[in-house]
Amino acid sequence: MMELDALVIPTLQKTILVVEDSDAVRSVILSALEYEGYKTLEASNGVEALEVLKRQRPDLILSDINMPQMDGIQFYQAVRKIPSLTAIPFVFLTSHSDPADIQRGRELGVEDYLTKPIEPEALVKIINARLYRAAAIEAAQVNQAYLDTVNVLANAIEGRDRYTRGHVERVTTYSLWLARSLGWSERHLRVLEFGARLHDIGKIIIPDDVLNKPGKLTEEEWRLMRSHTIEGARMLRKIHHLRETLPYILFHHERWDGKGYPKGLSGKNIPIQARVLALADVYDALATTRSYRKSMPHEQVIEIIRQESGKHFDPHLVPRFIEIMNRMRDRIPRTRPLR
Repeated sequence: MMELDALVIPTLQKTILVVEDSDAVRSVILSALEYEGYKTLEASNGVEALEVLKRQRPDLILSDINMPQMDGIQFYQAVRKIPSLTAIPFVFLTSHSDPADIQRGRELGVEDYLTKPIEPEALVKIINARLYRAAAIEAAQVNQAYLDTVNVLANAIEGRDRYTRGHVERVTTYSLWLARSLGWSERHLRVLEFGARLHDIGKIIIPDDVLNKPGKLTEEEWRLMRSHTIEGARMLRKIHHLRETLPYILFHHERWDGKGYPKGLSGKNIPIQARVLALADVYDALATTRSYRKSMPHEQVIEIIRQESGKHFDPHLVPRFIEIMNRMRDRIPRTRPLR
């Protein structure tokens, strides 16, 4: 997953289109950018620049405002009418004597300006800053797109099981409460959110009559149900941006005493991600009505978790989890009664 706090802008791969009618000024700008490792494209006015854009897509456009044939404002408006170019960052060049031009640009949504005469250091600084800002926005949009996709997948599972409706959202909430109290970084919290929402994705292979069976499962049905951890991991392992969620999906049914599945891992051999998720998952399973039993009150669930410390759950995490769930009790989502 693309990280906002670890973005690196590879300047050698970034291309800047410089639109400036003065050959001398344009030459200075091109030299400064090329010295910093940027690739450059050039045009002497808006009409010429639009022709360049038909052949190549730059990462940023640096344009003078006052130019013949088509000025910078007109050029900007023309660029923004082309769907494939609307996201390209745009920086205007202007003189100190043109406040009206700056105001016109701001009304159109342009935020960045460079005033003439141009100092190479200031030029590079604002170009770098604008590219970083654009990359951060893109990363946020990508992360949101990933989350939207994850939610669609998670809802596909919950839609088949009326007893676990809302389960994913609650488990995600409880897991985040615990992880934040442990001081996890924003990066790890982001992965946790994806992993918690997808932890039961493997249940997509489970037939409805098994998933919603009101009575005890047969040995074969139980074997099939337990396979959802491995199947879920198999489904997601080739999706690059979801690889870090695999410990949540594969190991959330492991137990501290080694009696869980699918690998029978024990103690700290179980990834911390799965140990955190297991507490949230079991709490919600006990606190909500299922096909085979009614929900339990908060106090009873907490007591069961306390008794399972060192058996089912990491004994180092249990006290922290209990403290958080008691403190956040008023914020625990209420489940709707089944109809």
